[in-house]
Amino acid sequence: MPDRDPASIEHLEQARDIIWDALQLLENAQRILFRAGDCYVAEVWGDGVRSVLEVTERMADLSGDLTSVQIEVGRIARRDRGRSTPT
Repeated sequence: MPDRDPASIEHLEQARDIIWDALQLLENAQRILFRAGDCYVAEVWGDGVRSVLEVTERMADLSGDLTSVQIEVGRIARRDRGRSTPT
């Protein structure tokens, strides 16, 4: 079996960090969309509120998917760290 590339864990950790950053941006975008929804309510634009809610629901689903991916990448990294390199 070939030796494990020690950089693989670094790549996994970098990917995990990027996913975390994406989650933070997505949450910020959701907060901004909720403010847009509040503006629609204040201005009595019913269709706009419905559209904003639909988009934020899709974003919440995406956020859950990204969280699952981040957790799985973390599991892979922990598993790789736990393996001893063959000598």
